Amino acid sequence: MGANSDVRLRCRVAAEPHGGRAVTLRGPDGRTYHAIDAAEAARERVAELRAGDTVEVALEPVRCRGDGWRVTRVFAREESDERPAAAAHGDRSASARPPR
Repeated sequence: MGANSDVRLRCRVAAEPHGGRAVTLRGPDGRTYHAIDAAEAARERVAELRAGDTVEVALEPVRCRGDGWRVTRVFAREESDERPAAAAHGDRSASARPPR
């Protein structure tokens, strides 16, 4: 998959990460994203996530039997806050949570 297939979303972490690579995310529209892998550069950040956290990620589809995704990047809070379109995703929970 090329870089143009990446999807950038602000999501809520639905379940604790597994092995620092896999995590279940809920998109702003309620869709569930099963991230079954993470790029090496994103693994440490994925491992730090906790259920209920709000995070902005770049995902790419993974060819598998189900609807799998790969986390290619976890954006820093500053990158996410500077991006006005991120707020347009409708996730009000980000403003209610204290900064990490």
